[in-house]
Amino acid sequence: MSAVRDKAREIIDGALPSSTTVITSNGATAAKYAEMTGLTHKRLTDNWAGGGIMTGCNGFTGWYGTKLGSKTYLGGFDLEGIVKKAGKPQAWVLSTAGNRPQYGDILRHASFHVDVALDFEGERLWRAAGGQGGKKAGCDMIKRVKGATDYDPKKIVGWIDIDLYFGEAGAQQGIAVPDWMLGWWQITEGQSIYYYYFFRSGIVQFTSNDALIGKCPYLGDDVSGRFSIDIGRNIVIAWNDSSYARESFAPADDATPPALKGRFLDGAARAPLQAKKIAP
Repeated sequence: MSAVRDKAREIIDGALPSSTTVITSNGATAAKYAEMTGLTHKRLTDNWAGGGIMTGCNGFTGWYGTKLGSKTYLGGFDLEGIVKKAGKPQAWVLSTAGNRPQYGDILRHASFHVDVALDFEGERLWRAAGGQGGKKAGCDMIKRVKGATDYDPKKIVGWIDIDLYFGEAGAQQGIAVPDWMLGWWQITEGQSIYYYYFFRSGIVQFTSNDALIGKCPYLGDDVSGRFSIDIGRNIVIAWNDSSYARESFAPADDATPPALKGRFLDGAARAPLQAKKIAP
């Protein structure tokens, strides 16, 4: 993962070290809850007594964003508007069937809730979330939660991509990633076929398993890398595994059809690379 995602994991692991850790707005963890949401238990109960439904879900994402180093408070429901005001509109990613959040991204749910994406366990997404209690529970809670059903992109409005927000991705290196690049591509090298997935955040991953096409899982650091677009508008891929040669596909511009020719940059005599777009 990127440095900012490593930092995100450190923050979440420090606050919620296990799936059984629960930080409540009352009792022994009350002070920690107030630190992580900006809310006291009394403020919550006063709100509930007046018919309100206040919880600390957005306060928690605000705390989390600040811990990551954001100068803009990320504790709101209009995440798209927040990143636009921060001058980073490219960091807002709409949820579609062809993309998925990665560890540390801040999610806006369709159910008027915000929290932090963690890892996928199969098709179930783990999240770090405030707002896990309320009036009926007698307190609010912050904890890790796992989706009760398989991940459904329709239940997510979108998310703040923390790579894009904090400017570590290839997309931030001078030339924006065009929309036609995003998603699944088939890469042919001689008789070998691979499938690459390009994320807007500048991450690319590969697999030889065509059953994954149409999905967007995070497959692991050993089959992932970063891509950027150089001044000649070539797409350059550098894999995390240094034993894999860098690759270049060209050119990348708005007039490019969904097919590209590529080559390896290690100087060895190898078959050229052929790339064609196959799915969002």
